[in-house]
Amino acid sequence: MWKLHAERTEFQNRYLDRWNAAAIDAILCPTMAFNTVRNGAFRHVGYTGVFNVLDYSCLSFVTGVAADKNIDTPDAAHQPLGPECKAIHQEYDADLVHGLPVSLQLVGRRLEEEKVLAMGQRVLQALSLGGTGQV
Repeated sequence: MWKLHAERTEFQNRYLDRWNAAAIDAILCPTMAFNTVRNGAFRHVGYTGVFNVLDYSCLSFVTGVAADKNIDTPDAAHQPLGPECKAIHQEYDADLVHGLPVSLQLVGRRLEEEKVLAMGQRVLQALSLGGTGQV
């Protein structure tokens, strides 16, 4: 168990070094590849899992934008990066996600929960949600 903690701490330190070198306050990114999956079919935590391991402060929120099956169609020219990418792409169902909200996450450093909440309010205001009742 101690070895795992040491490896995690080393990973956290490397990530923090890169974060500091980039001089950023936060990362705004998706929570998953698309806005929903069939019940029991969720399998890829690549957008959120890394921040759990890093113990970073995160805030997930709806954007006020909804998926539209007439616009959000699968890309026929998609070239998967690997088997997992291919499987996720094949799971996309435009009819299933139609009308459902698109969510994002805002990620800050460890122990910066208050800062992430404040930045989240600004993002929501920029999205014209007014920043009320959504955080």
